Amino acid sequence: MTPLRTRHAWQLSFGETPRPSTLPRTFDVVRVGMGLGLPAIDAVIDSNGQVGPVLGCGTHRSLLIPVEAGTAHLWGAPHSVCDAGAALWCGTDGEPSFCHNRVWMSRPEPLAHPTTGHRTLHNHLSLMRDRMRSPRQLRCGAGTVCHP
Repeated sequence: MTPLRTRHAWQLSFGETPRPSTLPRTFDVVRVGMGLGLPAIDAVIDSNGQVGPVLGCGTHRSLLIPVEAGTAHLWGAPHSVCDAGAALWCGTDGEPSFCHNRVWMSRPEPLAHPTTGHRTLHNHLSLMRDRMRSPRQLRCGAGTVCHP
C-alpha cells in the first residue's frame, strides 16, 4: 500500500462531527479514492484553487469532497462520482455506509474556503488519471505462482 502524502498544511478533526464551521448547509459531494484524490487536491492548492474541507474515510480509503451545490449533474471526472446533496457516506448504492476512522481535513485560516472549486478539482482529477499506471504483467514459468 502506498503511503498518502500531502505537501500542504491541514487542520485535522478526527470523527464525523462536528462538521467544519466553514462548510455550507447545502453542497454536493465528490467521492474519490485517496490515492487519486489527495494528489489532485494538492494540485488544486498548488494552482491557487479554492479548497474547502475534505472528509477522509480510512475504512474505504476514500475522500468525500464537498463542492458547490448543483455540481452533480455536470460531473464527469474519471474515477470519481459526484452525488447531489450533503450526504457524507461512502456507499455507492445510495445507502449509508458504516465507516470507521473518519477525519475532517481543513485548510488553516485564512486559506479555508466553504467548498472546493468543482471546475479546478475536475481538471486536476482528469490530469491525475494520466499519471495512473496499469499493473505490470509478470512472466511466470511453468509451475510457479506469480504475484505483482
